[in-house]
Amino acid sequence: MRILIVGGGKVGSYLARKLAHAGHTVTVIEPRRDVAMKVVDATGVIVFEGDGTDVDLLKRADVHRSDWILAVTGKDDVNLVAAQLGRNLGAKKVLARLNDPANAPTFSALKIKTVAVTDLMVGVLERDLKVDVLEASVLLAHGKLSVTEFEVGPSFEEKPLQEIDVPPFSVIVAIERGDELIVPRGPTVIRPGDRIVATSRVDRAGDLFVEFCCTEKGSS
Repeated sequence: MRILIVGGGKVGSYLARKLAHAGHTVTVIEPRRDVAMKVVDATGVIVFEGDGTDVDLLKRADVHRSDWILAVTGKDDVNLVAAQLGRNLGAKKVLARLNDPANAPTFSALKIKTVAVTDLMVGVLERDLKVDVLEASVLLAHGKLSVTEFEVGPSFEEKPLQEIDVPPFSVIVAIERGDELIVPRGPTVIRPGDRIVATSRVDRAGDLFVEFCCTEKGSS
C-alpha cells in the first residue's frame, strides 16, 4: 500500500520505518530540515521537506494515490488540516494523532479517525492495513506486551527454530500446522504456511513479522 505520513518526528519516523520494513511504499512530509534528514537516514523512504498542510506539496507527494494519509505531528491543528486536505485531495483513508483530548470533538465532527498513543496507532494500522499477514493482536501488561498470531510467509526459508534470529523480548509460543498444534523447541522446524502464536514487547512485534514474513530465501 501507499502511505503518506505528515510529520517526521519520533512517531512519524517510527511508523515510516515499521511500515517500510513491512513492504509498503512510504512517503514522509516534514518541515524541519534536520529532522527530515534523520528520517531519510533512519528509514530510507522518500521525504519532502515542507508544510504538510500545503496543497501543492501534498499533490507533489502524490496524496491522490495514497491508500492512507497519517497526520502525526505534535500539533492537532496541523494534523486536522493535513488529514482533511489529504482526504479531499484523494487519499482513501486518513488517521490523525490526537495530542489534546479536548480537541477530539473537532476531529469527530469531521469524521477523522484519531489515536492518542503510538502503540495504539500501530495496532490500528496492523489491523486495517493487514501489515504482512497479521491476523490478530492482543495487548497485555498495560499495553507493553502483545500476543500475536500470524502466518509464516511463502519466501521464508524452512529452518529449525534454534537457527532463527528471533527478535529480543519475543517468544514463539505455539505453531499450528494443519490440524496439528505444536509447542516448539529448538529443533522444531518452522515452515512457510505455519501459523505462529508469539508474545513480544509491543515495540518489537514488527520485527517478528519482518523475520518470519518478509525474509527472502537465502538471506542471512
